[in-house]
This record gives sequence, structure tokens and C-alpha cells, in this order.
Amino acid sequence: MKARNGGLLVLAAMLAVGSVLIGSRQEDAEFAGTDGQAMEAVTALNPDYQPWFELLWEPPAEIASGLFALQAALGAGVLGYYLGFRRGQAHGRQKRPDAGD
Repeated sequence: MKARNGGLLVLAAMLAVGSVLIGSRQEDAEFAGTDGQAMEAVTALNPDYQPWFELLWEPPAEIASGLFALQAALGAGVLGYYLGFRRGQAHGRQKRPDAGD
């Protein structure tokens, strides 16, 4: 089981490094969010488009990416807790003396 986990870790590392290498080969490549790309597509299709509302405060890019990372970490924590809780319940049901009924 440990050899399988090690193999999966190596595979994940290779995928991460490979995606960065492939992305860095493109000239003028920029990591941009889909919000900006969507706005560019909308203005290309309809140059007279006006947004319904403006943001009250647009955080700097560093803060926005930090908030996104925090949101992702909280979501992963909640999901991991739930999956671990359900696995513990299933494991507890198997260990009960009356589990065969």
C-alpha cells in the first residue's frame, strides 16, 4: 500500500511540474482569471455592453488570490472532515459486535 501511495505522489509531482513547464513555454503567457477573459469576450461580442453594477471595493491581486486560497482551503477542510467522519462511522459499524445482524 505504501508503494502505491509513493507512486501516486510521484505522479502528482510530475503532473504539477509538467503543467508549469508547458505553461511557461508560451511567450507572453499570463495567469489571468476567467472573469477578465469573460469580460473581454462580452465586449468583443457587444461593444456597447454596460455592467449592471460595479464592485464597491476591488482588492489588490495579492489579497484576492489569498482570499481565493483561503476559500479553497476551507472547502477542502470541510470536505476532508466530512469524508473522514463518514469513513469513521462505517469503520465503527464494522467493529460493533452486532454488525453481522
